[in-house]
Amino acid sequence: MCQMNLPLSNSQKKLRVCHFTYSFFPTIGGLEEMIHNISIAMGSYNCEPYIFAPYVRGENNKLDVPYTVLRYSRPSSRRFGLRQLLIPLLWHHIKYHFDILHCHGVYPPGYVGASFSGFTGIPFVITPHGGDIKTNTHGFIINKRITSLIRQTFQAAHAVTAISSDIKKRVLHLGATPNKTYLIPHGIFSDGFKVSAEHQQTNGNDSRYILYLGRLEKDKGVDVLIKAFSGVKKKYPDIELRIAGEGKEINTLKTLADRLDIGHSVHFLGIIRGENKIQALSKACLLVCPSRSEAFGIVILEAFAAGIPVIASRVGGIPDIIEEKVNGLLVETDSPEQLASKISLLLDDRELRKYLVRNAFIAVSGYDWSFIVKQYINIYSKICEKTCI
Repeated sequence: MCQMNLPLSNSQKKLRVCHFTYSFFPTIGGLEEMIHNISIAMGSYNCEPYIFAPYVRGENNKLDVPYTVLRYSRPSSRRFGLRQLLIPLLWHHIKYHFDILHCHGVYPPGYVGASFSGFTGIPFVITPHGGDIKTNTHGFIINKRITSLIRQTFQAAHAVTAISSDIKKRVLHLGATPNKTYLIPHGIFSDGFKVSAEHQQTNGNDSRYILYLGRLEKDKGVDVLIKAFSGVKKKYPDIELRIAGEGKEINTLKTLADRLDIGHSVHFLGIIRGENKIQALSKACLLVCPSRSEAFGIVILEAFAAGIPVIASRVGGIPDIIEEKVNGLLVETDSPEQLASKISLLLDDRELRKYLVRNAFIAVSGYDWSFIVKQYINIYSKICEKTCI
């Protein structure tokens, strides 16, 4: 007989959920933000979240957050490899008595989590975030040995959650059990964007800049946006492009803007978060997400909540969020001409902007973390009921 800590009433002991991740703050990105936000949201539902995350070298690893962060050092032994992580994970389990291990990424967290579950009997959930299950044209992870390990790990999981339809299709192809695989998207705290009814209706008509928010990497397609902006600039000479984020492509992108003679109108803002991000979104005339690959597209939801229209690539999880000409516009990847045309369409048509914004504002309510986190807790509870004898 085991003791279940299900989140059903305040009189019961809290459900202790350990989120196991290969990356976390102070590193900043969609994965890190998601784990942070889900942990905050879980605190309102009789859950006690812990985050098992690596030390980030050369950075301050202390965080002022309302949950417990348990740090581990990355594996150093080639002989024992990733299983080295079992030692600190087991140590923390002895101390805190986890009820669920939630692995963010199938490899290495899910792979190690399967061994941890085998030792302890604690059920584990896997949430792939896209980059950990990138496949070639034949649907296999490039490293065949890793493909085999991933298949075994998915099959061992008590549940797999997919953040988009595209990810769900991939994990099922890689061996996840269909009746244990669930579609649960990312979420946002929509109240934090403080969208006024007036701004929602007018869509910031006086805004004169286009915004990009995200990493500056090849797969994000920012070069396509800069090329498209070059064409838009000819029709709208006073329009600006503001690019928020960091990444290894930054110098290449600056050089491209200068070569196209638009460098004076393309501004690189660096990483912006919190209130600065909300302000940048709410004052933009539109957001563009020109990705070549995108597991989900959390910034699209943020733009929805901020009351600005969105143009995004028809890739990955984005079509789950955007319905063409209903709550946003979709473009094919690597098509600066099509992107420029859609940008011009929105800049010209104020009524279309208002229509898209109204529908997007309605749609985003279904992605609030208060709603999304309940779906995770329901899965945790279902698993505990099955595994607790």
